[in-house]
Amino acid sequence: MHPRRPWAIVVVLVAGVASGAEPQPRAPLGVSSCASAGCHAAAEAGHAPWQSSFTVWATRDPHSQAHRALEGPLAERIVAAIANRAGGGPQPSATGHPACVACHAPSPGAALREGVGCESCHGAAGDWVVAHTLPGWKTRGNAAGMVDLADPEACARTCTPCHVGGPLRADGATMEVSHDLIAAGHPRLAFELRSFKAGAPPHWRDRVALAAAGTVPAADVDPVGEWATGRIVALEAYLGQVARQSATVSGASGGLLADTWPELSAFDCYGCHRQAVAAADRGQPVATSRGGVRLEPLVWSLIDVAAPDAGAELTALRSDIERGWWLPPDADRLRGAAARLAATVRTGRTGDAALVRQAVERAVATTDPANWDETVAVVTMLEALLDDQRVKGMPGERTAAAAAAIADLRRLLTFEAQGSGATRVRFNNPRAHDPAAVRGALAAAAALVERLSTRGPDAPARPR
Repeated sequence: MHPRRPWAIVVVLVAGVASGAEPQPRAPLGVSSCASAGCHAAAEAGHAPWQSSFTVWATRDPHSQAHRALEGPLAERIVAAIANRAGGGPQPSATGHPACVACHAPSPGAALREGVGCESCHGAAGDWVVAHTLPGWKTRGNAAGMVDLADPEACARTCTPCHVGGPLRADGATMEVSHDLIAAGHPRLAFELRSFKAGAPPHWRDRVALAAAGTVPAADVDPVGEWATGRIVALEAYLGQVARQSATVSGASGGLLADTWPELSAFDCYGCHRQAVAAADRGQPVATSRGGVRLEPLVWSLIDVAAPDAGAELTALRSDIERGWWLPPDADRLRGAAARLAATVRTGRTGDAALVRQAVERAVATTDPANWDETVAVVTMLEALLDDQRVKGMPGERTAAAAAAIADLRRLLTFEAQGSGATRVRFNNPRAHDPAAVRGALAAAAALVERLSTRGPDAPARPR
């Protein structure tokens, strides 16, 4: 019998494909198949989100510009770095390079320039483009191949191959951002499911708001489960990536993959680089690096809260790799841990305030506010707990203070930008990170969220 814990774990059994003829790949149709004004290309104003989803994608979603990122000087510089790793041999341009196209231009043929189009996330539409326009269509549970992105697990598994790392494609294209590519100028990969969804221009319904308003059943919306599922799937993808990196033969990929261990993109940047400092500290002596080697904290932080049944195995695995970080880890052990992690997804919300309090207090007590990644992991958990209270019916006036405190904390974690207009550049590291300010803001936000969870949605507010 399992000990009591905040969120129940269920085992997902994936049915095998029946024997017989192998199914043919579904046909991609391109974004034009979605672009009718009567389908998804309506104006945003005055229309339901699904009616303007193509419009939002085409005008405001960075995914639509993914291919254009391969056409500038930065892409040329990165390809030149790949050439150096491959011994200086000739390389295709970034727009056709196997290290780039799998994530920046995944659609074949003429659709390459669409970037990451509708079918890159929703699935090739050849088998369902007509069926999903008919009365009675349900995306959930459809058998035609449309990906149900309202399902957190399906959504996370759709995002992680490009935003965490994925296996080599059949055509030889890779989905890996190595330390060499980061050094050449590619942003490091840093994925968190709920944050990515919150940061994207939405072309979907805000189910938390709808549940809070009573428009959709509260039982159908689980912010805490979505948070935990995102953490689990991201770590699963990361373990698979590290397994591939540790098992590769040096030089075998011609520079396309990280093929020398230790592959530093698997580790905490600040194990080698010094911590980021506040703007006021620039030009003054600053602390050197942490001096210790840790695996990437953005995917590891709070995993024991998200997946307690797997926590002991994962903690031991992490410790063993970090203690002998210069040795390639056992790829089979990594793959086994990933498979067991994949068999668990979070469902259900807790009504036990003591368990919420325990999770919040543990997260705050063990988080290093100087580490941006660790702090982000706690913030996303607090946001999920706050949304859970909204879904349960807590009125806005009760959640306002906690929401404001979390927003203040998020502002402290936002990456610095320079310039304006077309020359505006947002850095991909926390250059102005202020650990002292983060520590205070984190404690304040956590206390407010914990208090809400302790009282419950119907309890009278106590004077502060």
